[in-house]
Amino acid sequence: MSRADGKRWQRTSPLAAIFYIGRIVQALAKNAAQSLVPLAVVIFSLEGNLFMRIILAVAFLAAVIVTGSILQYLFFRYRITDQSILIREGVLKKKQLDIKFDRIQAINTQQNILFRYFGLVTVTFDTAGSSKQEGNLPAVKMALADSLKTRIRRERRIPASDENDNEVDEQQPLLSLDKKDMIRIGLSSNRALIFLVLLGPILENIDDRIESLIDRGVLDFITNGDDISITLGATLIALASIAFLLFLTLASILGAFLRYHRFTLIQDEDTLRSTGGLLTRHEHSINFAKVQSLEARQNLMLRWFGRFRVRAKQTSSRGEERGKHFIVPLCQPDELPRLAESVFSNEFPEADLQPESSAFQPISIRYFRSRLLIFGVYPALVVGAGLLPFIGVYVLLVLLWILVVAACAWVVYRKRGYFVGASGVLLRRGFVGYRTNAFLHRKVQRISVTQTPSQQRKGLATVRFFLASGTLKLPYVDHAMAKQLRDYVLYRVESSRLAWH
Repeated sequence: MSRADGKRWQRTSPLAAIFYIGRIVQALAKNAAQSLVPLAVVIFSLEGNLFMRIILAVAFLAAVIVTGSILQYLFFRYRITDQSILIREGVLKKKQLDIKFDRIQAINTQQNILFRYFGLVTVTFDTAGSSKQEGNLPAVKMALADSLKTRIRRERRIPASDENDNEVDEQQPLLSLDKKDMIRIGLSSNRALIFLVLLGPILENIDDRIESLIDRGVLDFITNGDDISITLGATLIALASIAFLLFLTLASILGAFLRYHRFTLIQDEDTLRSTGGLLTRHEHSINFAKVQSLEARQNLMLRWFGRFRVRAKQTSSRGEERGKHFIVPLCQPDELPRLAESVFSNEFPEADLQPESSAFQPISIRYFRSRLLIFGVYPALVVGAGLLPFIGVYVLLVLLWILVVAACAWVVYRKRGYFVGASGVLLRRGFVGYRTNAFLHRKVQRISVTQTPSQQRKGLATVRFFLASGTLKLPYVDHAMAKQLRDYVLYRVESSRLAWH
């Protein structure tokens, strides 16, 4: 253990217990099936007043969460030396982290409304070779966070004067989002589905209540044979459904305001840094060296708005959450080249994530024909042959499936495209919207060229790029070109002296 600074181990503010409460609640929500369902089963299986059982269960759960958070705070210590940040934590399972300053590539901060009042902030560290944030300093003074940021910047470059640091802080952002953008983010987000997941167990456990209402004749009142009552019942159901969907939509928009209000994106030398949030201010950053690929994507709503969501994808594992990637929630098409230029700089100047770029080359038309045969013609013929003895000439309706598959396959084929540059690759695909990916040759960990029997006959192949952030596929390209690309990428990987993380 280093004693370079001669300081003792320190505690953070007691308000750090709030940070641990949030982390425990997130863990419970992530593993709700294993942690909360057994408790719910016990509650609804016992006899007695249901309301009192729920109150006692909630009180017990709250006591466990608060006690656990206080214990985690009491067992947390940190120490800052000349070379590293030392962290001790854990109640039953002890852990000590030694985070070297020269390995820290980005510092992220989070400040909720209570921390803001007391001038506190939670600091997290991203290190080289790590797929997630390695350590946390919850509820420390803002001055400490600022001094750590300054120290990390000086570790990565020649020490700069305070004037230069001020210039960095005051530079113009790459993009900023306004209130209208918050509405667009909310309408295009899938976060509303979380409410359905949370409401599912509740609705499942009130079956007995619904049955009791049925026994009391509420449904008899609505469906008593009178046309007016039936119409009234249908109207009430329709209004309730609309109100529920409206609630989900408004909740999603509110979530966008809470997370991305006054969102700004700034390039700080070799780092992208974003800030945003209404009650809790989030500051996230990512070092360009950690970016494995840059992705711009659209769903149905984003295509309607003419916008894209951009993700700078880091090293990830199979079970890693999406939120670990650096996200730009909304940007216009003409802002995509600037983002790519910031991340890849002069190393990949051709990187243009705009899907309408003329740089993209189409894949072989054989891709469309294969999708049509595999998913359209062959299934239709098999199903049609099976139904022919039963429905006769009406079996021709099955052939409509071929037309549907043909239309879909043509759209998917037209959106497939690729560009191979001297230092990187651009890939394009999509169905409802577009998805474009850009990555550097030297980031590829493995590359494969495969052929199906039909591809062999036509001299075609499929190329798969294995990155630390996932796998990307380029199907139905010329086999000779695919082999040349494979050899060239391997050459760039072996000859590169730059780290991939």
